[in-house]
Order: sequence, then structure tokens, then C-alpha cells
Amino acid sequence: MTDPNTGRNRRTVLQGIGAAMAAGSLAGCLGGGGSDSEGATYWTTQVEQDRQDVLSSLIDSFESDSEDSIDMIAVEEGDLPTQISSARASGTLPAFGEWGLDPMQNLGSEGLLSTESAQAVVESIGRDDFADGAISLATSSDGNLLAVPAHGWVQGFWYRQSAFDDAGLSAPTTWDSILEAAETLHDPDNDQYGIVVGSDETPFARQCFTPYARSNGARVLNADGEIVFDSQEMIEALDFYGSLAQYSPPGADTFETANNTYLNEQCHMIMYSSYIMGDIASNTDGMAANTSFAPYIERERRSSFGQLVLFNILDSASDADRETAEAFIEHVLTGEQYVDFLHMAPGGMNPVLSSTAQSEAYRDNETLQAWGQDTLEDISGAFDNIERFGYVDGQMIPAFGEITNRSLVAQAVRRVSEGEDAETVATDVADQMRNVIN
Repeated sequence: MTDPNTGRNRRTVLQGIGAAMAAGSLAGCLGGGGSDSEGATYWTTQVEQDRQDVLSSLIDSFESDSEDSIDMIAVEEGDLPTQISSARASGTLPAFGEWGLDPMQNLGSEGLLSTESAQAVVESIGRDDFADGAISLATSSDGNLLAVPAHGWVQGFWYRQSAFDDAGLSAPTTWDSILEAAETLHDPDNDQYGIVVGSDETPFARQCFTPYARSNGARVLNADGEIVFDSQEMIEALDFYGSLAQYSPPGADTFETANNTYLNEQCHMIMYSSYIMGDIASNTDGMAANTSFAPYIERERRSSFGQLVLFNILDSASDADRETAEAFIEHVLTGEQYVDFLHMAPGGMNPVLSSTAQSEAYRDNETLQAWGQDTLEDISGAFDNIERFGYVDGQMIPAFGEITNRSLVAQAVRRVSEGEDAETVATDVADQMRNVIN
């Protein structure tokens, strides 16, 4: 746990249910969103001390050139839904927050985000500089920009190039090439596994599975919000994923399994987010130079999975606090401040601005320099292929939030990974989904 007493008073960490109950009163005393606040309250899920230090430095530089002030509160990502719910109940939502797509979607669908503020910031920075995929994910079904894209990560296959070369394998980008590589590299008698895919009932399993389904044209919901999880396209994707799981290490595999087996050279092909770049780069055996990245999966179409983190400005904040939030966000997303912001987690926090992605200042980082230019460009380009089940043709389907909360997609993935029939699983889980949204 981050020590809340270290550094400036604004660096407060809220954790757990007890803290959630206190979130409203704490946000109120630190500024809140009301018109009588002493500073615009900013919630961030960057709870690590070193990242909070960087954020505090960015706040200091902003405040030194402004009469405005920011009160920062760090919130554990897993606690965020409870914290938001508590703050809503007490009328003390922050002026703005930095979090992912699911909270943005939930707040945006209820009209709690300032679309005018988000639009103003994006236009001031330059809409054309933002990745098209990032803007699309931040746009509501009625065409309003809900939040300001800040950074993100992408998921794909990280694979040992020398092992692929020795076996004469092509890059794992299609269903056929992925399966061929998994079969060829699998040698469990010698503690070698062909692939690692998420097979536990966790978000990682859903994240791994998403691009398989979407590359086959499969969806959870259609444009009318109807469950289509039992479609033939989804059954095919579940069946294929189940066949891949037999080449994964035994048991319920998680992101820890993927990380550990790749770094220990027990597996030469894993699905993982770009956050692994730092772990690979820190390996003294030159592992980064021998690791390639496949940013998408292709069958009927091309698909990637990733996460976008955004600055959300709450409509409940006072006019003054919204203006402060707009000014601070623009400050962070500009020049050297944005580079410092992204370098809090190089590889994990990737730029959504093309000018930054191509800049020498951004690439002047020990972790990023361990990777070739092609890998960095593949990551940046993957933002335009990011797809999530909660979006249909670029439009958000709020009902997917309830499905995610019950881990129903991950349940289906676990079951086919354990050998259950894909059609049976798809039919059963689709019925559960219909019960949830109806």
C-alpha cells in the first residue's frame, strides 16, 4: 500500500470498502466538485508512489503557472466502482478522474460526464493528433465525446523470434499460424509449452479471447442490444480457443502464468499487454532483441484488444473546477509534460497522440530504446484496431457492463478451456446473459 503520509497532503490513497464509505467526505474536505472547493479534486488509479511523485510534479508545474489548484486522490483500480458509487450517493464526485473505458461508459451512459469539456480539450490540443481508434472508443452512441483519451496499452502475441526461425514458423497473426506455432513448440515432457492463453475466470481470459471472437466477426451483443453470444461465429471462436488451451500449461492460467513462463523460457509465445515490455527489457540476456510482437489476430477480419485510459470531467463539478480540469489535462497532454506522464510506465502507458509517439523525446527512454522502432510503431498503430465487446460499430452498448460484472465471457472461456463443448457453453452462457440484461 502506498503511504498516504509521504509527500504532499493531496497524495491520499483510498482502498477497500471502509475507505469507499469515506470517499465522499474525504473528497469533500479535499475539494470535491462543489463550487466552494479549494481545488479541483482529481482521482487517479496511479497508486504507486513513484507515479504519484510524477503526478505531483506535474501538478506543481501547473499550479506555478496558474491561480488554480488540484487536489489528487489515488484510488485502487479494483475499488473504483465502489468509490464512484459512494461519491455519487454523497454528491461528492471529483471534478475529474483518470480511469478506463468501463467507468467512463457507465458514467457517460447516465449523463454524468461533461461532453462539452472533453470536446473543448480535444479541439484545443488538436483532434487530428489523436489516434482515430482512441477517439472512437471515447465517443458515445449519440456522437458525443465523453472523455479525453490519455494513454493506453495494447495486447497481442509476444514471441521469441529465434524459436520461430528455428522451427520455420511465421508470425502468429492468423488462426492457422497461431495454432501451428502452438502445436510445433509444445513439448510438455521437457517443460515447454506451445502457448499461454487466459483460462481462469478472470478479466485476462476475456481480454485474451476478445480478438479471436472479433476476428471471426463474433459479438456478445448486436446493435440493438440483443444477446448474440450463441451465434455460429462465437461457437467457432470458443471451439478454437478451447483447442489452443490444450497447448497452454495445465491448470487455470492467468497473466502471471504468461509472464513467468515467457521470462523463464518455458514458453515462446504468450498473449500479454504491452506492460510486459519493461520486464522483458530488464532481462540481461538481451531478451528484448529476440522478442517480436504481433499486434492483431486475423481470420475474417483483423482485431486487437487493448485498454484506453481517459481523463473524465464530471458534469457535477462547478464551472470553475471544470475549467481547472480542462486546463490541467491540456497541460499534461502537452510537450515534455506528456512525455514525463507516459514515462511513468514505459510500454504500459502508450501515447494516443501521433506527434508524441513519433517524437525523439518520447523514445528517449531506457525501456523503449530496448525495442526496435517497428515494435513501437506496431503498438501505436494497434490503437486503431482495438475492439471491445461493449462496442458495436463504434457505438457503446451499456448493457455489456452488467455482463462484465458477472464475468460471463470469462466463464465461457474457462469452460471451453476445460474441455466443454463450445456450442453447449455458448448456448448456456447466452441464456445467462439474457437473464442478466432482461
